[in-house]
Amino acid sequence: MIIETMMVLSLLTGAAVFFWQEIMCISGWSTLKLKEKIIDKTNSSPERTPDLNESIRRMINITFGTDEKWTVLLFWAVTFVPAIAALYFMAGRLPITITICAVAFFAAVPLLAILARLNRLRRKSSREGLILLTELLDNYKINYFNIQQALEVTAANIEEAPNCRRLLFDLSKGLNTASGNRDIKRLLDDFKFAVDTSWAGILADNMYFALTSGIRITEAMEDLIKTLAKAAEAEEMASRENNESGLIIRYMVPACYFLTLIGGIKYFGLSLEKFIYYQFGTEAGLMWFTISAVTYGAAICIRSFLAVKKLDL
Repeated sequence: MIIETMMVLSLLTGAAVFFWQEIMCISGWSTLKLKEKIIDKTNSSPERTPDLNESIRRMINITFGTDEKWTVLLFWAVTFVPAIAALYFMAGRLPITITICAVAFFAAVPLLAILARLNRLRRKSSREGLILLTELLDNYKINYFNIQQALEVTAANIEEAPNCRRLLFDLSKGLNTASGNRDIKRLLDDFKFAVDTSWAGILADNMYFALTSGIRITEAMEDLIKTLAKAAEAEEMASRENNESGLIIRYMVPACYFLTLIGGIKYFGLSLEKFIYYQFGTEAGLMWFTISAVTYGAAICIRSFLAVKKLDL
């Protein structure tokens, strides 16, 4: 029991360290508060730190493309309802440590789903960087170094990079209604957060200077394209992705469980009712099913977060 508890706590600690930036963003304690607060030229009041619900709404908007108010309520519902149901079902039937770990995992599933989708979006967007930068630079020159028009044209025509196209479309739409430098900074921060790469941060900073000061960023973007092209070549040479572990985790583990069900019924004379009773009606069966389910879910999450890296400088 102690070993299982230590393993689960180690897993939770590792996940917290790996996603510390996102956790800070969700909790409203973003590390941006440690930097100098931005003062808008048209409004001398400091930028307001978003609260918890606004941070969750921001992540849902980036990952699922919807900015409705009900999404936050849905998030809290799918966070607490399964956790409360699991607590009601397991309380008194399993050791308190296993129960707490299982309830915590069920409560974390919605957040893990958002983080997994965000991580997948970041990976795909990072690999579309060369296409995005090349198209944006060409349109920037064609539109007489007007970065806002270049963003609109690029968002409308960049078919080869669907993930970056959606991000550019949201950015362009927001810039059309932005009322000052603070709104521009917030929109560009959302873009940087959605991609979460060094090249996206450099691009966003250059776009901020071009939008607010009219500075030409042609040379900076050309250098960024050359650097990212070299990084892409190095990534392609070093890439040796192994899909076997993913196939084993995703398909073999559930298949083995169902084979256990078939074997118990066919070779040990168990009926389906007895199998369900021994699995969910006894303490030992329920405990090991809970441990297996949590471990399987953790393995899926870990692989989805760590298997494929982003293309960065």
